[in-house]
Amino acid sequence: MNLQLALILLGVATFAGIVLLSFLQKRGASSEWLERSRSSVQTFLQRIPWGNIAAGLRPKKLAQRVRQKEPSLVSSGDLDLAGDNRESETEDEPFVGGLPHDEGSKKPAAGTAHGLPSEIGKQPLKIDYWARLPGTVPVSRDAALAVFREYEIDLQRPRALHGRTQPGNAWLDLATAPADEVFSDLIVSLQMADRDGAVTESELTRFNNLTYYMSETLNRSLQFDMTIEEALPEAERLSRFCQEFDLLAVIHIEPAPGKGFSGPEVARALDRAGMRLGKDDMFHLYDPRTGESRFSLANRSETGNFSYDELESGMLRGLVLFLNVPTVPRPSQTFSDLISVATYLSTEVDGVLVDPQGEILADAQFDSIARQIRSLESSMKRYGIDPGSEEANRLF
Repeated sequence: MNLQLALILLGVATFAGIVLLSFLQKRGASSEWLERSRSSVQTFLQRIPWGNIAAGLRPKKLAQRVRQKEPSLVSSGDLDLAGDNRESETEDEPFVGGLPHDEGSKKPAAGTAHGLPSEIGKQPLKIDYWARLPGTVPVSRDAALAVFREYEIDLQRPRALHGRTQPGNAWLDLATAPADEVFSDLIVSLQMADRDGAVTESELTRFNNLTYYMSETLNRSLQFDMTIEEALPEAERLSRFCQEFDLLAVIHIEPAPGKGFSGPEVARALDRAGMRLGKDDMFHLYDPRTGESRFSLANRSETGNFSYDELESGMLRGLVLFLNVPTVPRPSQTFSDLISVATYLSTEVDGVLVDPQGEILADAQFDSIARQIRSLESSMKRYGIDPGSEEANRLF
């Protein structure tokens, strides 16, 4: 008989005893006999080791497992390369399905976690606020760019000037188009949001002034895609999307307590792993087809960069691998490759893999992070933006 069944039978017996005593009391049994019976039952119940029984039913180390947070993705604004803020971390809710539920996050994304999913199925996200300047007389690249650049300095958000070639009818970015190209139609655009927030009404007004000036100077009509009043809610919607999905997968490689990693050993291990020193003086695993970084490795320091002195003869406090999830194609596969590199490096330099809070990572924790990445990947696609696409890299 197992412990749970025994407790069930004990409870039934206790209940039956109480019912019997009540029945006898109603039938007129002597009060002295009833009191003795009640006293015996109470004594019996007091002698049962309820604490030991409860401990036996409790799963092993349940309290520890409840206290330990499930590893999660990290908002890019909260990336701590130095790893010095672990002691001040609060016991927040873990991210579920790649979306943060922490109401105290530095970014406003957490506050919108309940509102954004309800927008799935609505019209596609609009990235740009734009105006079209059609014309019957072609305009040269340099003439259009001169007017555009005179007023674009008032804008902070990414903006662009595209034109339809004549002949050819191909749309080109005038900033990179050949100097001898001429264009019939022009489109001026302003990106409405990114990870830092949405465009303001003031900047949209300045953008409108630019387009009015171009229309007058180039003698062209002007057609806006939407009004400023229509653009502002679209910008806020796009901003919420950026804030919700701007997440990193982060793995720290820590040395033994009181020790560090040899710079030359780290450099050799990274070379064998196929990582190369590049942008921001960090190491990157580059995609051989596109030349784009798939994920990065930083030094555990405030800036995260590596100096040549450290790599040639110095000591390193630790290493930080991180993957910007929305900016790479097939992020779940890329995370699998990141784990392989992390495991290899930790073996080569005799380190330990931990999460940003310093908790040791094992296969179960890696699986949890991978599930969140897969959820984020599928959620982005439902909004019409694929991870690693041109649109995603513009936003993140």
